[in-house]
Amino acid sequence: MSRSRLGGLVRAVTTAGVKKLTHATELWGALRHRMVTLSLDEHVIARFTRKFKIPKGFHTLRNKKMRAEKLFFLHWPEARRFLALVVTRGNGKLIDRTLAFLRAVRRRVQVRQLRLIIDAGASATNEGLRRLDRFGKTVFLIGAPRRPGYVNAWKRLPRARFTPYEEPGRYKGAKPKQIELAETTTTIRGISRPLRTVVVRERAMKGKDRWHALFVLHDNMTPALELLHEYRTRQHHEQGHRIGVHDLWFDTSASGYPKRGRPDRPGFHQGSLALCAWVAALAWDALRALGDALPARFHFAHPRTLRRWALMRDADLILTPSHLLVVLASPARRAWLRPLVRRFNAAEIALPWLDGRRVVMGFAARGRTPSDARPVLPSAAEVCSDSAEGCGGVWC
Repeated sequence: MSRSRLGGLVRAVTTAGVKKLTHATELWGALRHRMVTLSLDEHVIARFTRKFKIPKGFHTLRNKKMRAEKLFFLHWPEARRFLALVVTRGNGKLIDRTLAFLRAVRRRVQVRQLRLIIDAGASATNEGLRRLDRFGKTVFLIGAPRRPGYVNAWKRLPRARFTPYEEPGRYKGAKPKQIELAETTTTIRGISRPLRTVVVRERAMKGKDRWHALFVLHDNMTPALELLHEYRTRQHHEQGHRIGVHDLWFDTSASGYPKRGRPDRPGFHQGSLALCAWVAALAWDALRALGDALPARFHFAHPRTLRRWALMRDADLILTPSHLLVVLASPARRAWLRPLVRRFNAAEIALPWLDGRRVVMGFAARGRTPSDARPVLPSAAEVCSDSAEGCGGVWC
């Protein structure tokens, strides 16, 4: 199928149908009655169109405002899974999506405590912090913007306020990283009490030290170091975005503006953009589950690694009146694939578009190629040993 034909089919979907699909496949049940930390962030998709005047958004990698559309993903760092998705025009605001996601979480699942990690985009204005402060039962860990006024105030803190810590280096065998933590407060106009602020100073091996800080809303008990480590789990969300771009092609998602719309007022249809991005997110969840079923070295493998080691394999397809037999080439290291093949055959997968034929998978016998395999009876179309009777030593 050509890219243009696929894009036409995707743009033909309705927004209501896509929302029904996303709501049916969101895994809110796993959060029920738990104290859970979630991360919310945006991913900007650049649109290189001159014909349609779509709203502009700031693209951080290109460091400029340009015509774009945005994906807002709610991520569960502990499980490394995408939980929900909202798509907007390029001028969508992180603070607006944050409030919408908070209401959605409260409406769909009951959690013991919700802790939300947001980057500095939510603290860009005092109004955004005031809006978050109204959700008193939710703990917010917000990256503080590194404005000159803030940074100068952090540098003026007394040296005795800082507590030194050592953290592992950037790679195995590297020198430990020296950091210092201090707690202070920041006064925000419109909020009655000062915001708890955790200031982090990273000692540089050469050059200037790096300063950054966290605004903490509604949590005055957790130690500062634990809050810092909790905020850093946001890196799993960032890694998920990178995997989505380089392995699952988020940036090639169909555009939200209709190609037959008015160039000066093109409008915005969420369905096509949300469908492409959400299907990619579901594929990533499925690949993560596949990695968990493989040996430990594959548990956090990227999709391209799983494709290379587990999915892209030479095989012959043999069609019988009742079965589709997938005869995999006999690899030298296939012991860790056998349990997956057995589980697949036990599921009894049937293909409706192939007259309901059941799919059965197995390996060609050692010393033979898949083309040497011959059809077997349905009753014998299971994974068995090399010496099993009835398969002639071909299907094992």
